[in-house]
Amino acid sequence: MNKDRNWTVLFIGGASGVGKSSIAYEIARFYGVNVLEADDIHLSVEAVTTKEHFPAIHYWNTGVNWKDIGVDANVNWLIDVSKEMIPVLKALVNRHIEDKLPVIIEGDFIYPEFAASFEHPEVKSIFVHEPDINQIMQNYLSREGGDLQRYRAEISIAYGKWITTICNQKGFKMIESRPWDTALTRVLNSL
Repeated sequence: MNKDRNWTVLFIGGASGVGKSSIAYEIARFYGVNVLEADDIHLSVEAVTTKEHFPAIHYWNTGVNWKDIGVDANVNWLIDVSKEMIPVLKALVNRHIEDKLPVIIEGDFIYPEFAASFEHPEVKSIFVHEPDINQIMQNYLSREGGDLQRYRAEISIAYGKWITTICNQKGFKMIESRPWDTALTRVLNSL
């Protein structure tokens, strides 16, 4: 495979449990670059902001339990957090382009239209999709242990459908997460 990198910032988005992190770290090893996880960025923003400025990011601090609000409300929350993350991610992108410091930014909180909005050729994005709820439950189980998490996987499936719809409407790049053994090659070919 050709190791010539045609990007400085690579977004890898998609729903929870679909294999984004696995793919991101495989690409990072291939190119020798770092990965920033959107979950960590989200937690950092939450730690230094208030609910008045970032209501979606602080939503769970209001006492609401994600298990009680239903799949659609959880998907709407994911979308809202993704929108609130846009200025934070934009600042990170600008810094990495200015410093010519390659990075992969990976996570659930990457709004598809934002990631694909950069006209700068050094910013690329790809979204990962896994349509099988049983595979997502197995991914959670192998990653975290414990019990099968069907409700969480239902949220992931619904959010993944929303991301897929946006990507298909806008012509954004998507790949299926499986087969795992060809994921790196398929990502590299799509870039």
